[in-house]
Amino acid sequence: MARVQSLKKGLVVSDLHLFSARSSGEKLLEDLSPILRRVDLLVLNGDTFDFRWSTLASEHETLVAARWHLERWLKLFEGREIHYVIGNHDCLVGHCAILAEMAAASETLKVHEREFVLGDSLFLHGDCANRGMSPARLDAYREAWSRDRQRGAVGRGFYRVVDATGAGLMFHRVYFPQAATVARVSGYLDQALPQWREGIRNCYFGHTHMPFRDHEVGGVRFHNTGSGTRGMGFNPLEFEIP
Repeated sequence: MARVQSLKKGLVVSDLHLFSARSSGEKLLEDLSPILRRVDLLVLNGDTFDFRWSTLASEHETLVAARWHLERWLKLFEGREIHYVIGNHDCLVGHCAILAEMAAASETLKVHEREFVLGDSLFLHGDCANRGMSPARLDAYREAWSRDRQRGAVGRGFYRVVDATGAGLMFHRVYFPQAATVARVSGYLDQALPQWREGIRNCYFGHTHMPFRDHEVGGVRFHNTGSGTRGMGFNPLEFEIP
């Protein structure tokens, strides 16, 4: 008799950029409610919160609001795992301290600084897709972001104007062409996790705001989950884990 293999079902999303004026993340998460009710685990794959472009009154208020959201999600997702991958926009020192505290007190919240593996799937935020990224350069890049400061009203206003002109989308299209992006991610992983290709069949990442799925290279399928910011494509993906 054939053995029936039990599979865990998950959902991975990235780049919600909550608290930013350009984010539609709250509404997009509400729209995902039917899927969230049936999956066994959720992967928040980086830049869940946006501390640089937060519209809240202060960094402290943004930290408090981020914690409130996480506590609410843990209650709604009670008994099921939430894997939180840290991205560049949410690697702020204060936020990482809160994440560590919450993970220590929870059996279901798992926090990952860089990347992690579930079954034959590898998850990472994807800022290693920037040009010339090595593990050492990514460390330096994240160190700078970890001490970043919230921008004021003038900076946020300028950012909204840039987004409204479509310049942001054009930049992402030019800087992150699909094949080159996959090659950069693969090159980084070859340095950071030399044995990563052994047993990995799917690689999920975000950061670039350029969604795609099933870009296969060397037997590994790469998927980008897009972004929850207006004008960019949101691409939440379901997956299965033995």
